Amino acid sequence: MSATRPGLVRALGAVAALGWVSLALYQPAGWPRAGFMALGISLAVALLLRPVAKHVPRVLLAPPRVAFVGVCAIAAAGISWWVLRHAMRDQPLSIDAGIYLLQARAIAHGHFGIAAPHPVQAFGDRFLVEGPDGLLYGIFPPGWPLAIAPFVVLGVPTLSGPVIAVALVVAQATLGRAVGRAAGDEDGGELATRVSILISLASIGRALETADLLSHAFVAVLAAFAMAGALDLAGGATTPRRAVVVGLCVGWVLASRLLDGLVLAAAVAGVLAWRRPGARALFWMGAGATPLLLLLALEQHAATGSWLTPTQTQYFLRSDWPPTCHRLGFGADVGCTVEHPGPVSRLGGDGYQLLEGLGVTRERAGSLGEDLLGWPPLMLLAFVPLVVGASAVDGVAVALVFALTLAYGLFYYGNAMFFGARHLFPVAAFVWLLVARGAVCTRLGALRGAGVLVLLAVAVWGVREPWKTRTAGAADFQQARSDLRRTMELEGIDRGILKTHDLTSFASSFDPWRDDGRRIMALDDSSALVELRRAHPDLPLFLSLPDDRVGRMYVTRPPPGILVELERSWPTFVRPSGLGSKQDTQTGASGGSVLLLSHASPGASLSIPFETAVAGEYAVRVDAVTGPSQGDYALELDGAALPDWHGYAAEVGVVHGPAVRRSMDATRHVLVARCIGRDPASSGYDARLDALVGEP
Repeated sequence: MSATRPGLVRALGAVAALGWVSLALYQPAGWPRAGFMALGISLAVALLLRPVAKHVPRVLLAPPRVAFVGVCAIAAAGISWWVLRHAMRDQPLSIDAGIYLLQARAIAHGHFGIAAPHPVQAFGDRFLVEGPDGLLYGIFPPGWPLAIAPFVVLGVPTLSGPVIAVALVVAQATLGRAVGRAAGDEDGGELATRVSILISLASIGRALETADLLSHAFVAVLAAFAMAGALDLAGGATTPRRAVVVGLCVGWVLASRLLDGLVLAAAVAGVLAWRRPGARALFWMGAGATPLLLLLALEQHAATGSWLTPTQTQYFLRSDWPPTCHRLGFGADVGCTVEHPGPVSRLGGDGYQLLEGLGVTRERAGSLGEDLLGWPPLMLLAFVPLVVGASAVDGVAVALVFALTLAYGLFYYGNAMFFGARHLFPVAAFVWLLVARGAVCTRLGALRGAGVLVLLAVAVWGVREPWKTRTAGAADFQQARSDLRRTMELEGIDRGILKTHDLTSFASSFDPWRDDGRRIMALDDSSALVELRRAHPDLPLFLSLPDDRVGRMYVTRPPPGILVELERSWPTFVRPSGLGSKQDTQTGASGGSVLLLSHASPGASLSIPFETAVAGEYAVRVDAVTGPSQGDYALELDGAALPDWHGYAAEVGVVHGPAVRRSMDATRHVLVARCIGRDPASSGYDARLDALVGEP
């Protein structure tokens, strides 16, 4: 696949290099001085030791390919395992990873959703949504949870990360061989592949992405295999098996990360359109992709009731404001004020527009060099194969890197704590390979060995600080946390309620199938989980403490009645219409927090489903907060009117609403709050609902 118009390829390479500088290296911070020192020292040493350095390529190529790749794969798994055990304490680091594990547990039990114990409101969580069938669904696509599920069955879910570390090395080696073969330089391609694997081992991004249970590294593996297969198909090696694998990889990416899948599918389609492998290959690719696309559609239908509505879309319709805040693109409605209040506050009055998109793109691109290479300017080596070698096949890899970077400019949220530019990690194998191919470019000739040594030295030097700060930050973050399932095993708790404030630990440990009502994990609502304790009066209550310890809660059985903390229905269960809702702290509230209804206007409403533990006749009331910005709301319980709530008062305070007599079963109920106006003196239509209380 050599270039037929080398001048054009070189020109495009130069433009791409300048484009990357304008995105990622336009500020002095993108050129750390310590890297220049490492570059100068390593270059001087390599030139002084040139007689020795010239043997480096032969030394790297001496081991058999299988042995080299195998040893590096084992090293990658070991690094991932070390980060998992020592920095992360063998538990998920991010809430995303916790939800992925929850979804994997469901798939391991043959379901997409989870049936929560009674009463359900005790088991809502961030990134968890109740489906039309009453089951709880994680909001992420099912592709990556499907890959974790076998490890869940084996009882070692966190082992999936180090296994992905192994797979990434193998995928990178496969991609390198395919690129070298397509470029007509298999010897140079093999050397570049081995160098790329070595620099990848030092990457802090690879270590963290393959230690935490995130989908980006899995997608990176599939993307490398898919492009390698597409290049081989384009080279004329069209076999049904190879075409099925390419389709399977693309389909699995689509079923794991939708935007990444679209970008990868476009890149693969471009390669195939260029080389025309034939209709037979396209048929088999479609056959490979279809099962994963069907899996995605089935999960979306189960979670949302629609074959085509993503679960994340349904979740943010309920949990955030504006309802379309999480969509891709630009506009005043983009940016979730609840999920990401800080970044959204910096967008300005007109919301997420092109200039803000450029800023977020620069934020990600600027971090990618540190994540993958330690010293960001090393990214410029990625463009050498185009500018110097006029290699069109390297242009394909460069195009994919740019395509994903620019595509994520449509998403308003930038880098993440600990993980940096994690949205761009799926192109990691392509970046490492391009940089290595730039270092061993054929025009270097006898200086190849020196180029390899300098690249490795600068990369290793550059990652020292990121490794130190990010792993230490992760360790500090994990220090105050506990793995709930491991805690119960260590403490010998075979029955009881274990409450926690940790959203991630709850999500990653929640497994009603396994616990069968004997062991219950729930998020603390600061009111001692009254309805949950009423439903399970014989279970002792424990409090999760740091470092896998527990505290015994010596509490008496709750008195007869009902106490439902309304904020515990958010975000999993609430159904808003024309307003936003979220949990908010409130002094004097029964659980220390309330359900805030905001952005309302007359006619807007919110349905709040909940379950009660004990049937009976009750004097039912809704407690809420009065204040100068509160509105008036009509309340209904199971379709029957309760007294209207009038929220205005000159001073903020928690007020008991008027009580009415109701007969309530130990089952599901729905409270509806509908805005009907406000007092003339009020400055807004907000409501701050505290609790539904029923006195016998």
